[in-house]
Amino acid sequence: MQRDVEKNVPLAQYVETLRRLADALEGGEPFRIQVEGERFTVPKGATLVIEHEVEEGSHELALELQWSDD
Repeated sequence: MQRDVEKNVPLAQYVETLRRLADALEGGEPFRIQVEGERFTVPKGATLVIEHEVEEGSHELALELQWSDD
């Protein structure tokens, strides 16, 4: 399965999601989330990546979690 989804969310929802994620990371727990109708779990061993892109004067900052379906 391939999927590439970007979703704009209100500030309050974004902050709440970051808080839940931070709590899960600090507690060494997996993180459950639903994005555009698909619910999934990010495992506690996911790799954390910070990405910054600049293209034609436009910046993008991404906080990523990466894992495999082993």
